[in-house]
Amino acid sequence: MAKRAENFGRILRGDQAIARHVFRDARKRRLVKGLQKAGWAIFDLAGKRCAFPDDLDEDMRKAVRGGQRRHRQREAATATA
Repeated sequence: MAKRAENFGRILRGDQAIARHVFRDARKRRLVKGLQKAGWAIFDLAGKRCAFPDDLDEDMRKAVRGGQRRHRQREAATATA
């Protein structure tokens, strides 16, 4: 039981805390709902959006890699054209 309580100690609770972690700006809290709909690891717990920082870090890495991949594909297409 103590292990479970220890894991939930690092949870980010609320849109403001999640926005501060993802965007480094708490004022962008309105964008958190869109991230949740896009499939990011954000869940509802007791009426608040919550997330684990490690899961959000993984989603941020995936988003950056996907953008870099699209950029390289676009450059390759324009170089051959």
